[in-house]
Amino acid sequence: MPSPDLIERWRHHLSLDRRRSTHTVRAYVATAERLVAFLEAHHGETVTTPLLARLEQADLRAFLTARRMEGIGNLSAARELSAVRGFLRFIGGEDARVPLLKGPRTKRGLPRPVSPDEAVALAQDIAEGARETWIGARDWAVLMLLYGAGLRIGE
Repeated sequence: MPSPDLIERWRHHLSLDRRRSTHTVRAYVATAERLVAFLEAHHGETVTTPLLARLEQADLRAFLTARRMEGIGNLSAARELSAVRGFLRFIGGEDARVPLLKGPRTKRGLPRPVSPDEAVALAQDIAEGARETWIGARDWAVLMLLYGAGLRIGE
């Protein structure tokens, strides 16, 4: 099957079967398109299902190296690798042989703090949406306590 059909099937699978967000679908399809374009240049032939089935670890490394040379960071490279793995699993079916490749290390960033104005606005919105005034006052007080103490949802 020629590459445009493969990518369109991938788009359909992500959006309808997997119900991914439009942003995820756009990003994963763009990665598949970049992979196909790279492989056509790398192998010098049209990308088909059999070609994808015989990809080696070196092919994926070469693709990621080319992407890194374009300036993408670790998080983007990890997402690209995840998209490529998903694409290859989708094309190959249950028996897909996806080359093992370790992704780049990524650091988890710190959560973005909420500004005082945002915290007050959130508490105000919650209080105004309450069924009764005492419930609104209670919810406002709890949110202000959580914000003032610096607590996160998981705590």
